[in-house]
Order: sequence, then structure tokens, then C-alpha cells
Amino acid sequence: MKLFHYQSEEPIFYYNTEKQVEIPERYNQKPVRAMWVSNVANIDLPPADNKNLYKEKIHELLETCVSFQINTLFFQVRTTNDAFYESDLNPYSRFFTKKEGKRPDFDALKWILAEAKKRNIEVHAWCNPYRISYNGDLSIEEYLETCDPKNYAKRHPEMIVLDKKGKLILNPARAEVRQFIMDSMKELVERYPVAGIHFDDYFYPYSGLSESHNDLKEFQQQSLPLDDFRRNNVNLLMEGVYRTIKAVNPKLQFGISPFGIWKNKRAELFGSNTDPACTESYSALYADTLAWIEGEYVDYIVPQIYWEFGHRIARFADICDFWVDVCKDKSVDLYIGHAAYRLGSDGDFQNPKEIVNQLHYANQYEEVKGNVFFTYKTFLDTEKSKAGMEELKKLLNEERIDEKV
Repeated sequence: MKLFHYQSEEPIFYYNTEKQVEIPERYNQKPVRAMWVSNVANIDLPPADNKNLYKEKIHELLETCVSFQINTLFFQVRTTNDAFYESDLNPYSRFFTKKEGKRPDFDALKWILAEAKKRNIEVHAWCNPYRISYNGDLSIEEYLETCDPKNYAKRHPEMIVLDKKGKLILNPARAEVRQFIMDSMKELVERYPVAGIHFDDYFYPYSGLSESHNDLKEFQQQSLPLDDFRRNNVNLLMEGVYRTIKAVNPKLQFGISPFGIWKNKRAELFGSNTDPACTESYSALYADTLAWIEGEYVDYIVPQIYWEFGHRIARFADICDFWVDVCKDKSVDLYIGHAAYRLGSDGDFQNPKEIVNQLHYANQYEEVKGNVFFTYKTFLDTEKSKAGMEELKKLLNEERIDEKV
């Protein structure tokens, strides 16, 4: 089926071409159907201070998974240098118990894992490695006053850098920071039977580092160019986390959901067919996703392809094809990250079939092993996303295949 812009006779072409995008009529169900569950700022779930309400919400989450044939959760357990689980290294999250460091009256993650297992749902522990604060409203000193004494940043303020908006992050250039993150991941997988560790797209900050609190002191102590130095810092952490969790259990998975564009084709011989104006994770976030795939220190990759087929400069089909090409003949599994949350708004996302069309397109490829949707609350939406999510539910229930769990 050839694609046209929503409620229009204008064809959708691959970027900068006159070749019209087509999707297969037949849908190919993949073994991994997943969603992200966002706990930062309580986007998807309330705090757990009311135990009964929290359990009720988790049951609703899991039953929603069952109804949509979702068999994998990327459940956020580390939002801002904290924990949604029992830890000797990190304090309980302010988004979990309303006050950082306050203990809940039950081990929620242990209970969630048990409930998910009953429904054959696999749970990956989604962690943000570097982020300390969610916004830049407070100075370093003011923010640390709100932190529990266990918080690594409070214990080691010398490890803090700022982005240009004043948000606090752990300094990716410090070996001590990398070791702390690896130790935190080791503790998590040793204590809880999660399927693995999942990192999102936040590495060096999108807005860049501040002029006053940055990694230039560490940069000046070595010989690499600045961009390579920063990419190497991130690479060292990715490889270190991979080796750390594999040492605990080789069956544990390590996966990452990077920003959808690695490089633009015009900026480099190899890259996605996207406009040179598009942000590139390689140069903006210093996230060299291809190095992680080539080095085989991730088990799966979930590029966040959060644009529609008809986007002006970053088109879904072009970016999807790039990642298929990257993962061809590699041992790294490719899942596609879909922006379900954009349904009902933003140009062609007004089309209730935008996401199901993306699944038809992406899943024609053997290299694509699954689909991941952001974010859980979208599955419950009764307004702008409802029509599109009903289309998705219908599609995911059309053809059932053997569960991978």
C-alpha cells in the first residue's frame, strides 16, 4: 500500500527522493512487543506511599500489557541517581516515596517482578546512568540539600557537572563515576531477577555542558580531540556495564534506546537519509551507537524513531532502513522505538494508523525483532491518542505468536 499524507492526495516520499513509501499489506508480528514505563516525575505511575493504590496501578499496568499482547517492560528504576529498589549504594527515589531516601513499607520491584512473571512478561531495569536532577531550577548546593546522604552526588560533589540549563549530571569523564555506575548495575542484577539492564538516550546532555562546570579539566589531562574524548568516555561505560552484568550472569541482557539519528548521510558517507540540520547523537550526545554494535557490547538496540513517515526532514522509513542496514549480519537485536505518545497530534500523527503503518513497514524486515512504545500512559489515554491506540491494540491481537519468555 502506497502512503499519502493524512487526509491528502499528496504522496509520502523517502526523504529528498521521488520514490513513494509503500507498506506491506500483511503484518508480521515480532517476538518482542514492549513498552517503556516512565517513573521520572511520576509520568506513568504514582508514588508508592499508598501501597494499596500503587499495587492497584501495577495490576492495571500488567493487565494492559496482556490486553495489548505486550510481553516486555522497560521499567524505569533509576531516574535521578536514585533507586526504585532496595540498594546499599543509592537512595530510594523522591519519585517513589515522595522524599529521597525514605523507605517504602514493601519491596515494590520484587513484587512487580513476581506479578509480571505470572503473566509471562519480561522486565528490564531501565536506568539513567548520569542524570542527578530532573530540572535546573536549583543550584548545585540547593539541590544537594534536598538529597539523601546516601546519594553519590551529595557524597562526591566534585563529580558533578552541569548542562547549559542548570541540570546536574555525573561527570562522564571521571573513572570513579563509571565505576560507581557499574557497581550500581551489578548490585541491581545480583539482587533482583530482572531480564537485564536498559539505558535510554541521555548520555552527554542535549543542551551541552555549561561553561563553568564541565569536563574540560579531565580533557586537558589527555591527548584525544574533545569530541573523541567524550565519545570514548561513554564507550568505556557502555562496555564496562556490559562486561559487569555478563560476569554476574551471561544470560542477562544489556540494551540501549539511543536517539534515532546517529549521523546524517550528508554529514558522513554513511548515515541515515536525513537532513543535515537534524541532531546527531554521535556529535551532540557523544553516543557512538555504531561502535557499541560493532563492538558487540550491547545485546539489543532500540533506536527512538519518533518521527512520522511524512516528517519534513527526518522520515520514519529512511531512519528505519538505516538501522536495518546497520544491524544486518550482526549479533545485536534490533527493536524499533515508536512514538505512540504523539498519536493524535503533530502533522501526520493525526492519522490514527500512523503507528500501525510503522509496524507494517518496520516488521517486513528480518533484522527487526520487536517494537517498543513510549510511554505506558498513552495506552490509557482517552483523548488524543485513543483512536490510534485502539488501532494498535487491534493489530497486536490479530496474530499471536509463541512468547519468548
